[in-house]
Amino acid sequence: MIRKWWVLSAVACGTFMATLDSSIVNIALPTLTKEFGVDLDHVKWVVISYLVVITCLLLPFGLLSDQRGRKPVFQIGFFIFVMGSALCGLAFNLPLLVIFRMIQAMGASMLMANGPAIITSTFSKKERGTALGTLAMVVSAGLMMGPSLGGVLIGKMGWRSIFWINVPVGLVGIVLVEIFIKKTLPNRSQGAFDWTGAILQTLILLLFIGIFGLPARNAAAPAFAGFRWIALVILLGLSVLFIRVEAAAKNPLFDLSLFRHQTFWTSILASFLTFVAFSAVTVLMPFFLQEELHFSPQRAGFFMTAIPVIIFIVAPLSGRLSDRFGSRWLSSTGSGVGVMGLWLLAGMMGTGIDVLSSQWLIISTLGLIGLSIGLFQSPNNSAIMGCVPIGKLGVASALLATVRNLGLVTGTGFSTALFTWFYHETGDYLSSFRVTLFIAGLIAVAAFAASLGKVKSS
Repeated sequence: MIRKWWVLSAVACGTFMATLDSSIVNIALPTLTKEFGVDLDHVKWVVISYLVVITCLLLPFGLLSDQRGRKPVFQIGFFIFVMGSALCGLAFNLPLLVIFRMIQAMGASMLMANGPAIITSTFSKKERGTALGTLAMVVSAGLMMGPSLGGVLIGKMGWRSIFWINVPVGLVGIVLVEIFIKKTLPNRSQGAFDWTGAILQTLILLLFIGIFGLPARNAAAPAFAGFRWIALVILLGLSVLFIRVEAAAKNPLFDLSLFRHQTFWTSILASFLTFVAFSAVTVLMPFFLQEELHFSPQRAGFFMTAIPVIIFIVAPLSGRLSDRFGSRWLSSTGSGVGVMGLWLLAGMMGTGIDVLSSQWLIISTLGLIGLSIGLFQSPNNSAIMGCVPIGKLGVASALLATVRNLGLVTGTGFSTALFTWFYHETGDYLSSFRVTLFIAGLIAVAAFAASLGKVKSS
């Protein structure tokens, strides 16, 4: 087996674990509420703390890897992630579990920030789409397989097993990194680390997630609405300050020059909008299957695996096709299929999904969502990484992962808040479900438009 494919295996191992743990805990939340004697409002921080820490640390670790070398940062990330996973499995109360999840997230952010950069620097341009397509398959599979895999592990071995399983897998990954990933020379000429930029981007991301990403018990409450307006003004002010600081920095955390390339910024925008749109499916569909169709958690998880199964098949193929024909039309087609899938679920095209729908209709429609992700993500990621200078791959790789996580957090909060508001107003579960998915489809239309905005040769 050629060394570069072992490199891909090492990166895929770390990336799969990091993304899997973004979603695998969701299925354990009911168990954790009983285990620790808390309600959902408290136990949700086991999920939120992980996503927030990752999102805030991706860019700093991406810049650090460009300055100090990608292998050491990636390797340390493996160690921290494995240690955090083991500690999570030993936690005996909720506060400790949240703290250990934050440690785990620190390692995950080091892994996510470096994966695409290591792949891009290892594979030639002719093979880059194929390799990134495989990595996209791993990322999507990790995100989508969490509920089903977690349900099996919890049913067989208890909730602690969803964390302990990372330990042996992580140790294998550490060995692969040590043997096959070559050290890159640190880029000392870039100057000091951009601490001001790192602090500002963390504050900006926390405010953004607080405003748009976190569902509230009553989003219409005057106090909460007032907080959002004040936070929005602060967010805009900090964003202006951040842009000015980064424009003047010798070695910026957020390299504004990358956004001069049309393909780069349109692809980043399309990625964000896509993950916002599809979060509605990954969050609401399991509830629909269990609450409306009365499926067991295991059966609901089985139906949701229609998405990753299709991604497994399509993502590598779309990556290979993008190597030959470019990414613009493939990623645009993927976004268009996503609009179709969301609107089929919403009943805008056909009868939609309801309690009388056949099982095959549900599975095939979810499979259409998987087809969309598989067609879109590999070519889109290849387009992003292909227009970045070699010395900035770490920052671009981290930005790609940041956008993905920010889209997931934003989409989760937006879709749950929207569904809750419609359900509170109408009392009709199905219509609230369909309206939320219809609006998610409109966001996917925007992703389609952004994908078409790539340079035609991309």
